[in-house]
Amino acid sequence: MTNTTGFDRKSFFLSILFSIVLLLSAGMLSMYVIADKSIKEMQLLSNTMNAINENYPEQVDWDLLVSNARDAMFENLDRYSTFYHHQQFEQLDQEMTGSYTGIGISILPNEQGLLVMSVRENGPAGEAGLLTGDVITKADSTVLADLHNSISSTLLRGKENSSVIIEVFRPSSEETFSLNVIRRKINFVHIPFAGLTEDSIVYIRLLDFDFGASDDLEAALDSLVLEATIKPKGIILDLQGNPGGLFSEAHKTANLFLDEGYLIVGTDGRSRWKDVTYYSSGEDVTSGIPMVVLVDNGSASSSEIVSGALQTSGRAFLVGDTTFGKGLVQGFVQFPNGDGIKLTVSRYYFSDSTYLNDFDSTLNEIGHGLVPNFQFNKQRYDFFTRKLENSFLLGEFSALYQDALTKDFEDGSLDDLWIKRFHDYTIEHELEIHSYRTEIVQELLDIAKEDTVDSGTTKYLKSLYAKSIKFDKNNFNNYAQYIKDRLIQIATQRKSGEY
Repeated sequence: MTNTTGFDRKSFFLSILFSIVLLLSAGMLSMYVIADKSIKEMQLLSNTMNAINENYPEQVDWDLLVSNARDAMFENLDRYSTFYHHQQFEQLDQEMTGSYTGIGISILPNEQGLLVMSVRENGPAGEAGLLTGDVITKADSTVLADLHNSISSTLLRGKENSSVIIEVFRPSSEETFSLNVIRRKINFVHIPFAGLTEDSIVYIRLLDFDFGASDDLEAALDSLVLEATIKPKGIILDLQGNPGGLFSEAHKTANLFLDEGYLIVGTDGRSRWKDVTYYSSGEDVTSGIPMVVLVDNGSASSSEIVSGALQTSGRAFLVGDTTFGKGLVQGFVQFPNGDGIKLTVSRYYFSDSTYLNDFDSTLNEIGHGLVPNFQFNKQRYDFFTRKLENSFLLGEFSALYQDALTKDFEDGSLDDLWIKRFHDYTIEHELEIHSYRTEIVQELLDIAKEDTVDSGTTKYLKSLYAKSIKFDKNNFNNYAQYIKDRLIQIATQRKSGEY
């Protein structure tokens, strides 16, 4: 029988079924919203703001309230996550893609101020004597301990050739001192030096992993390895003091030295969309030439990704000191008004499931670091080397005798006469380097002159002072190798255009 009323029983039941599914879906979604704690808390925050806005009798500075709430959120995250105002975001973009005006350091927030993670060796801070591990407590008259990292770091920026006086605490010697640093434009020279040693070893110094670093490295390898008339015996990639940079530059760099199929790095985040694995593709451009990577406690982030990938794959040995220990990956989000955030989104790991940071990275921000295959600890700076570096005389002397130093070093060593010449140069410039022991004895002698002290004690202090002064003067011989290494290092860098 034909249905003449226009009623379609099948369509009716399908409509009922669709409505039931829609209602169930909406109910499940509402249950999810109610169950999700973060959404409930955001709704509570919104309700609180509305209540204040409608009922509080005084005028409210909403900019201040919102900024305080925002900063409080980041204070409970790891130190690598931070908020950027649009001007700071522009500076960050400059750092990643071009150049900036500053003092040439990488920093992290610290309870005392700013922890120096690495010092760019061709930058003003490095030339002034700042070291990795130092803590900057003041910039001019501003105390940095109470300021957010994104704000305090901008105080180190400024106009080219302007100066900033920084107060520095050095944990290794528990001393505090001030440095006057002249800001200048920091051009991103990724590779200040790349060449072939007399025994056919390729040496490449890589300063960072900012945009273009892997391309510059590939170009250096093309010139020194692929186009070389004689095949090199080995490769040394120097990542000492390299603070890292872009995650993408790290796996591109490691990929240059690996054949297809090796895990370079994997990321493990809260969201499955952050879980990514990067495998090597193509061929090792160096055809497996024996390789060493130089690292130290200033090698961080992307430097550790490259070092870890090459170490765990068996492609290279690591030589030096244990690396910094930053196994966290940050992502960037910019808002329509130009402000933005840098937020830790995942941890990274290597092929043997090695993580540099433990699971709860917010409580353990600095990880374990990579342990070199061959440990080599640098000579630590003390009173003599610090004062010598801060005097700038090493640089001035190397500039005066640049050609003579490099010519004398052609046989691989400097004559000891250079120590006497340099010592004479410091005397000419009235540089006196006294140890803390000498300074303490001098203070005791000054006290003895003012107070009533028996002649025997005074005589003993004078004798002790004379011995201490003699010991201080002998430091030029005790540190002879250090001085010669620094003189030839600076002279060579000047000739290569790094300084």
